[in-house]
Amino acid sequence: MRNLAAIALLVASVPAGAGELWPQPDSGWRFALTVPAGPGRERYGYVDADPAPPGGWRVTVTCGLQDALTGRVLSRVVGRGTSNRGPSPGFGGQWSWPGGGGGSFVVTQSMKRPEALRLPSEFTASECPRRGMGDLSTGD
Repeated sequence: MRNLAAIALLVASVPAGAGELWPQPDSGWRFALTVPAGPGRERYGYVDADPAPPGGWRVTVTCGLQDALTGRVLSRVVGRGTSNRGPSPGFGGQWSWPGGGGGSFVVTQSMKRPEALRLPSEFTASECPRRGMGDLSTGD
């Protein structure tokens, strides 16, 4: 877990290097990951990002549990933080929960498939899904 946090910090601290990968710092985006969390439940993690000049994003991270059939939210926590691109394809960031704690995330992209929107990711906070394939979108 410490290694993932260190990677996320490194990714978050280095400016964009891959001009052909989306998103770029002038656009907003959303990343959504849900994974099974026991009978009839899913753990979810959403990252909503808005441009934050000079080259990153302000993020709102929402994580918790939901009913897998109805989507009814069973638990929810929302934090705020920052995100940026790193030297390798992808982006990551960190956030804080109200009252303390927080986590980091990493979304991995591929230069072989820069158009891919279904991407592997990892979250460090226990309230979020640990890892899986999530969906990147414009958030519209």
